[in-house]
Amino acid sequence: MSDVTDAPGTEQEIDLRSYVDRILKRWWIVAICVILAVIASFTITRTSNKNLTQGTATVYLGQPVSPNGSLVPNPLSSNPLYATALAKQRPYQEVAEQAAGLPQGALKGHVSVALISTAVGVKGIAVPLAQVTVQGPFTPAQSAAAANSMAEQIVAKSNAYTDAKKDAVIAARDSLQDRIDALAADADDVKAQLDKLVSANLGAAERASLSAPLLGILQYDSNTEALLQEQLPDLQAQVDYIENVEGGSVITPARGAKVAPTSKQFSLLVAIVLGLIVGVLLAILSTVFWPVRPVIETEGTATP
Repeated sequence: MSDVTDAPGTEQEIDLRSYVDRILKRWWIVAICVILAVIASFTITRTSNKNLTQGTATVYLGQPVSPNGSLVPNPLSSNPLYATALAKQRPYQEVAEQAAGLPQGALKGHVSVALISTAVGVKGIAVPLAQVTVQGPFTPAQSAAAANSMAEQIVAKSNAYTDAKKDAVIAARDSLQDRIDALAADADDVKAQLDKLVSANLGAAERASLSAPLLGILQYDSNTEALLQEQLPDLQAQVDYIENVEGGSVITPARGAKVAPTSKQFSLLVAIVLGLIVGVLLAILSTVFWPVRPVIETEGTATP
């Protein structure tokens, strides 16, 4: 006797009825799984977001420029991964914990840094904006204080190069201002001496000979002071440029708020679907490892 083979062009159909029968015979397993999933969802939804708050600060990471005016290629300070690495370091978290009045280690696992968008920085180069978020079982004020402290620390660390350059420009500006002030004071002294010569009982020739060098000094001081005054605005503009464009800053300080609770309807729907899936799988597997006992017919019920 030859084996029976399927006719060409036909496919063996999957008998779904047997799986349906298995599920119906163990329907109570599906029901139990759905009930347990609903209870778990209700418990988690009720307790997970209780006393959970969040504070988020928006940070501009900056775009440093070299002293000759060219962009610093791929600066580490402008990389959001650098900010993320700083936020996960314990020394920075400890400072934030102290600022927020939190116990030591409270921020572990509760700080995150995320890239939200890009801003146009120096010479049209896209510079990332980042959000520093603190979320945990804290008060709204504590979450905000911790997020602001962490954001300020990240900005301060990222601005190490730009702050050094700004300090150098400020030192040059202040030195120039001191030179201008010294020239102005020297000019005042010369004017006082000229006034004395005018009021002194001197002849015209003698007065002229004494006034000539003083007038030369006064002219030099005035010309030099005018030239130096022209340089002051440029140095001040450099300071403003470094502070507002090159250097990073906290754009929006964090404000603490309670985390919005998860939708109960959505959580219930997810729980029912997961309960059904798990229940169906368990019902099918239970009939494999725990077969249904066949119904034994008695003589009184047997059909002749």
